[in-house]
Amino acid sequence: MSRPRPAEPRRRRERGDDGISWDKINKCYMGTISLGYDDAGKRLRRTVRGKTKQEVKDKLDELHDDIKAGIWTPATYTVKQCVMDWLDSLELDPHTMATYRGQAEKWIYPKIGAKKLAEFKATDAERFLRDVAKVLSKSSLVKIKSTLVRSIRRAQKYDLIGRNVAELVDLPQGQPGHPSRAMTEEQASKVLQAAGGRPTGFAKVVKVSQGKYAATHAATETDELACGTWTRLGAPITEVGTDLAATTCRFCRAALGLDAEANANRRLEALFVLSITLGLRPGELRKLGWDHVDLANGVIHVWRSASRTGDVKTPKSKRSLVLPQRAIVALEAHKRRQAAERLAAGAAWHDENLVFCHEDGRMYTSDALNWRFGKMTKRAGIGHWHAHEGRHTAVSIMSSNGVPLQEISDTVGHKSTHVTETVYRHVIVPAIRGGATVMDNVFGADDGDDQPGAAAKP
Repeated sequence: MSRPRPAEPRRRRERGDDGISWDKINKCYMGTISLGYDDAGKRLRRTVRGKTKQEVKDKLDELHDDIKAGIWTPATYTVKQCVMDWLDSLELDPHTMATYRGQAEKWIYPKIGAKKLAEFKATDAERFLRDVAKVLSKSSLVKIKSTLVRSIRRAQKYDLIGRNVAELVDLPQGQPGHPSRAMTEEQASKVLQAAGGRPTGFAKVVKVSQGKYAATHAATETDELACGTWTRLGAPITEVGTDLAATTCRFCRAALGLDAEANANRRLEALFVLSITLGLRPGELRKLGWDHVDLANGVIHVWRSASRTGDVKTPKSKRSLVLPQRAIVALEAHKRRQAAERLAAGAAWHDENLVFCHEDGRMYTSDALNWRFGKMTKRAGIGHWHAHEGRHTAVSIMSSNGVPLQEISDTVGHKSTHVTETVYRHVIVPAIRGGATVMDNVFGADDGDDQPGAAAKP
């Protein structure tokens, strides 16, 4: 009977080999790499885990490659920390920063923020973008992906990660976005009249109650109230006259500027004229200074913007524009009004030499300007509009009246006509189709007389 062969002694791992062991708590294999000691004499280790020994060995090999390349990703460094570090490194306009942080807090942090950056794969990024594409538009997806790409790129710069997986992902289609609007010529005319102290759109005075002492409201032909109050379904609306001065609702009177103390927005007529006739950006209007307004020659120089650097958006955005006669008249009246405000403010006046500002000379924030713009459009009876939509209106009106695309692009300060065509395509279609009219004028319209089989006219 043969004696059993003795078991071979278990080979000890060589110096420098990585350790792989079974983690009883997490029920998986764990691999460690020793990186020496820190200044305090504490051993430095990097750890990976996997379901099988082979998976752990593969991860250890990748870890060795990263170490050789000088990449050091802390084990607890997450996608959320990566994005936060990138946001903290930015020095942008507060409004822009609020937009970036808002998108990150609403979409990135809750869904993938807890994911460790070292374990963040292209499939994770693709799954995340596909998920949010169910509710977001393509433009929102572009911004979110840009945030991820730029955040991870910064981590690459500081050797925290080796590859930017967000750059490898294709964007899904997303949901249809809200198209930007442009006022019609009639609507724009109403806004300019309202800004000049002549409220339009509200044609009658009504009562929304049977009570004897009920307040009277200013209303449009479709019974929309100037104060914005929603009427109860089926509530009787009785017309009591057409003299808007007879309105007793104090909110309607404030919206229409019927009381002197409630007519603060009348002072910004020139702002609405420049926005609608020349298409200045809201940031350019906020930062426009009197030293860049030449009323004698009827020219304004758009050289600054309310950005962090104070510069305009692109080099082509720095432009000099001839003022329409209506804008010259409005700016002259505005300058006289501002001189009176400056005198009334006295020592409290902030001397920033701004054309459009608060009553004490302070610059408007973007929210403050949007609020005033929307209030004026409501006063004109066309609903709520944003300040940037005045710029869209300018492009639309110029296009529909035959202004060439290149001149429109130069007026509004676009980098090229390609931007005008793509961003404002919905309002420049009439100009693109206008070439057919020119060709008919040059060559004449073919009424079909020369077609085979056409009957000859007597």
